Amino acid sequence: MRNVFDENLNMLPFFKKVDDRFPIALRKYFAGMIDGDGSIGIHKSNKTLRCSLELAEDAASCLVHIADIFDLTVRRCTRSGERYKNYKPSLKIEFAGAKVKFFLMGIYPYLLEKKEKCKEILIAKQCPEDIFEEPLMKNRNFSYEYLAGYTDAEGSIMMTKFKKENYYRFRYALISNDREHLKFIRSKLIEDGFEFRKLSFKNYKNVKKERGRNPDKWKPTTVLYLKGGAAEHVKLYEKLLPFMTMTKKIKRMQDTINYDLIARMIKRKKSKNGNKT
Repeated sequence: MRNVFDENLNMLPFFKKVDDRFPIALRKYFAGMIDGDGSIGIHKSNKTLRCSLELAEDAASCLVHIADIFDLTVRRCTRSGERYKNYKPSLKIEFAGAKVKFFLMGIYPYLLEKKEKCKEILIAKQCPEDIFEEPLMKNRNFSYEYLAGYTDAEGSIMMTKFKKENYYRFRYALISNDREHLKFIRSKLIEDGFEFRKLSFKNYKNVKKERGRNPDKWKPTTVLYLKGGAAEHVKLYEKLLPFMTMTKKIKRMQDTINYDLIARMIKRKKSKNGNKT
């Protein structure tokens, strides 16, 4: 790639430093994050390749981290007006020039939902086609690092207590406009022993149009729910937690793990007391 290597095909010092600070686990995480919340495309006016990521300000630690690695500007975004009354300030970064190609080539082997779109754009921007025929680039590669990134982007994690009963309900859900993508993730997790409820499908035919909001243009969404109680959720959370970055979601996972631990301790204590009698 031009501007990444010198005339002797040695990686330039800046990108060598980036490469060292951008390990495989982080590339997998950001593949999931970009599949969920990222944008990849060609700028309409100047036809340049762009990749951007925008996250709520209070959940953007991963964005700040990748901006530091690639020496990107972090822009704070605010919105005004009735349409945006419920929006919180966000942070946004944008990759461009040689950095965007380096970043996308780094995460490409681990992309799932946007893999084909990314390939088409990179080839259109003079990346050699034969690179994409290599096994690592061609295959669909699932990992828990990827799932952590996708969960931070598109996951819903809940631990809800019913007031009238001493009972908690747990929820881990993934949301996407790409039904086949969620079916692929589900199949990989089933191989690891997880079970899921039937895929939920939601359209917006009954949502009223309002100023600045047109449900007719919204794509139908699919929701994937993990099946089971605390123990089943803990099994998944323990695989994801080492790679998660969003504080609120990490806390909900840890709360579920702590609840399950206490519940098991109480159950063992009751069992011992029952054996004594």
